[in-house]
Amino acid sequence: MSAPEISVILPVYNAERYIAKAVESILAQTFGDFEFLIVDDGSTDGSLSILQSLADRDSRIVLR
Repeated sequence: MSAPEISVILPVYNAERYIAKAVESILAQTFGDFEFLIVDDGSTDGSLSILQSLADRDSRIVLR
């Protein structure tokens, strides 16, 4: 398995209201050879649990 062609990086802090839609938008792109690095910066809302659920469904997501 080779490394992905590009990396997409998304910092997140307390984005529970919008994060699922934002992540799904990136994942729906026609170009699929990418890794999606998502960095949660200590969110205190439900952002992290939403991100974990999305990461469980798509192996391109790397959650930090």
